[in-house]
Amino acid sequence: MKRRTRTWLGHGLWILLSLGFGLRRLLGGRRSPPATPRRVLIVRFDLMGDVVNSLSAAVAARQRWPHAHLAFMAPPAWQPIVQRCPAVDEVIRFDGGAITHWPAVLDPTALARALRILLSVRAREFDVAVSVYGPIAGALVALSGARWRVGYRAEAPAFSFDQALPGRRRNGGPHEAQLATNLIQQADPAWHTVVAVTETDLLADLPRPLIVLHPGAAHGDAKRWPDAHWATLARELEPAAATLAVVGLADTRRTASEIAQSAAIHDLTGQTSLDQLIGVLAHADVVVSTDSGPGHLARALGRRVVMLHGPTDIYVHGPGHPDSRALRVNLPCGPCYTFDRPAECRFGDALCMQWLAPEQVRDTVLELIR
Repeated sequence: MKRRTRTWLGHGLWILLSLGFGLRRLLGGRRSPPATPRRVLIVRFDLMGDVVNSLSAAVAARQRWPHAHLAFMAPPAWQPIVQRCPAVDEVIRFDGGAITHWPAVLDPTALARALRILLSVRAREFDVAVSVYGPIAGALVALSGARWRVGYRAEAPAFSFDQALPGRRRNGGPHEAQLATNLIQQADPAWHTVVAVTETDLLADLPRPLIVLHPGAAHGDAKRWPDAHWATLARELEPAAATLAVVGLADTRRTASEIAQSAAIHDLTGQTSLDQLIGVLAHADVVVSTDSGPGHLARALGRRVVMLHGPTDIYVHGPGHPDSRALRVNLPCGPCYTFDRPAECRFGDALCMQWLAPEQVRDTVLELIR
């Protein structure tokens, strides 16, 4: 019932915004893009991996407008990542997606906070505002007061943008980082977008090579690789790795415990802040991860990544960089991820992950180490 109510509210708001933006366009006429913008705003909400992939837009903006002040709006949780992108001058903290979650969608306090953010953005008088993805980011950019507003036409209410690009996220389509880059200029995406200022001392002075495992997946259980496979992988990698470590939130401790029964491993699950996680990943020689934020973050830090895919498309959600690898089992039902909800298997078995053999992952890791 809650989901249905939120869906109807969303459709109604989409229609109202489209009518309002259309009227504004009719009364205001068409505008021209600024030749040398002084202030640029890039907006991307959602999960860690989404924000990491969107940093390629910031790099493209820095290359195109080297003297502009570049602000990046993202959820507060991901500020430590965005502020480590050398292309970004300022992080504006706001989780636009949170106001669409139940019951925040009816919370006057949350709506008032969103209004304050919007008014502060309008007061900045940005020359260019870019919505990387989604109707919330698109609506904010449309209302930002920027001289020139850019985004994908299908991903926001009608008439939201002065420059509305064709296309949208879809299985078989361009990579997330490429889509973000194309909003600024037609160029190859930047893959190494985050710099670790200092390495954490959690794994300092430990022998190399260091292989880090990340078994978690926050956006759907169908993304998870079986615990027994992680244990088998760790056991078979132990002779090749001078140091093995496992990272993740507290919900991955059961997996870490099963791995520890098979191999000697440094268990850091539930023990690292995001700053510390960045340091651990930056120290790794190879990171093995599901399609999740830490996997994309490791690639953005310049690490080699082996990413395990089931419901998600490797061409859209893979690590992207040629020094990394994306593995999946091709089944007729996949990739099945639909972008609008967590990845869950409609058959209840997630065979695409179960049939991804630990031996294949092991061989790929060893290839990257060599």
